[in-house]
Amino acid sequence: MLSHFGRILRQKEASISMGAPEEATKKKPTSGHISEQLEEDISTFPHMEVSHLYFLLQVATTSHAALADAEVAAAKTKLLGLIAEHHMAPFYERVAAEFHWPVDTALLATMKYFYPPQQTQHNEDELTKLDGQLADAEANLGDIEVLEAHLGRARLYSLIGDKDKVLEAFHTALAKPTSVNQKIIIQLHIIRVGLFFSDLPLVETHIKKARVLIDEGGDWDRRNRLKV
Repeated sequence: MLSHFGRILRQKEASISMGAPEEATKKKPTSGHISEQLEEDISTFPHMEVSHLYFLLQVATTSHAALADAEVAAAKTKLLGLIAEHHMAPFYERVAAEFHWPVDTALLATMKYFYPPQQTQHNEDELTKLDGQLADAEANLGDIEVLEAHLGRARLYSLIGDKDKVLEAFHTALAKPTSVNQKIIIQLHIIRVGLFFSDLPLVETHIKKARVLIDEGGDWDRRNRLKV
């Protein structure tokens, strides 16, 4: 059991190097490619510090736990603070159910109705906006704009920790016309999502898929990210 947890922890720590730094500077879209800002965003979400704390609390529930009560309490407090900061309503509901925590309904409502970092735009409004961008891209624009619209949805779901919806968004994106490097970008992010949720079968499946794509002609940057 401990070796299993250790394996997940090592993979989580390594995953931080798979993407760009958390504090990415704004960049202009590159014609014919996914915008660099969007690529950086989806390579740094969901936040792995949240996952690390979540994992520590999972370990604390096992018979092998070696964490003091004060350490568990500190991890819980910090985790809840990060969940609130990033308005991770779906993830909050997941961990509250898993750890049998009472749900703070006021906090949950706040997280559901406001989208960071603007703090003034409802999540549903953001999704409506993304739906509009997707419809416009499909009707009037090209494949890259359609792909970016799907990845925009994945970015939001990734940020707020909605595992099912982020994976759905990425699988939809993979079904669209995409280059090898674009497919690799998506596979790398699915790996990150798997690490975030300690889903080793998901991680292993998509590492294999990414390796196949790398062999088909992925560029050096994606090769290096996968090696890490």
